[in-house]
Amino acid sequence: MNDVIDAYVIDVMRRLPARERNEIGLELRGLLAEMLAERADGEGRRADDAMVLALLREFGTPAEVATRYRPPGLVAIPPQETGKFALIAIIGLAIQWAISLPHVFDGRLPLAGWWLGPGLGAFWWPGFMIMFSLLAAWLRQRGWFKPRWRPRAVDPERVNRGALAFGLAWFVIGVAVVVSLPWLVPHLPGALPRVLALDPDFLRIRAWPVLPLWAASFAILACVLVQGRWSPLMRKLEIVSSAAFIALLLWWVTAGRMFQATPTDQGARGILALIVVIMLVDLGVRLHRGRTRIRVPDLSG
Repeated sequence: MNDVIDAYVIDVMRRLPARERNEIGLELRGLLAEMLAERADGEGRRADDAMVLALLREFGTPAEVATRYRPPGLVAIPPQETGKFALIAIIGLAIQWAISLPHVFDGRLPLAGWWLGPGLGAFWWPGFMIMFSLLAAWLRQRGWFKPRWRPRAVDPERVNRGALAFGLAWFVIGVAVVVSLPWLVPHLPGALPRVLALDPDFLRIRAWPVLPLWAASFAILACVLVQGRWSPLMRKLEIVSSAAFIALLLWWVTAGRMFQATPTDQGARGILALIVVIMLVDLGVRLHRGRTRIRVPDLSG
């Protein structure tokens, strides 16, 4: 039985730094001997090989036990950041594939060629993230660029009225320019009218819903400007408005042409697809943050 314990302890020691092996080995062997004696007393019988094996298997594999005695090494991605890392990596892949896959659908690139080219090539993004994380972890381990906590705004729902008013003014200007495009494009110089000409079916069927959505967004922001802060109702209306915009942009991207010129149309679809991804991520972050609150339990019942 002692030979089995010694073999187990030696297997653990092989995974530890040389200068710490003997001290940890003696400590671990004594701990296991005490645990074995307690188990034998508890079961009212002498320890045997089966009891030793059961004890060691419950205690963990030598590799697992060695990690308990070793200080953490270079941690590239902390456990609490793993979900965020995976999400950003997947979004990066999705964006690159969304840009390159249309060439497969329109027949310009075979699927095998796409996979051996842009498909596999998109994995440079997770690799870049891992290398950057390793570099950041190495610098933090040496005391550089250590993050420091800073308190967030005490009242995150309060808004800067001046900045919001400035943003609303540009909102109106931007909407006015976009709405007037069908009348402005024919008067542009050179080849621009042909390049930027909008598809008539798009203007007649799919373009107009953006006007009530813009009006709703402006009304929400105007109410927030008057109140000076975001209320729970305004937050909910903002989320509904964002979801409606995402649905509309997806309709634009998937339902047909927006521009008469094919290169312009494909470029616009790619840009809108990227905007949809960004809006989905932003919406998910807002929903997640909205659920993160300190909730006092109701003890009245």
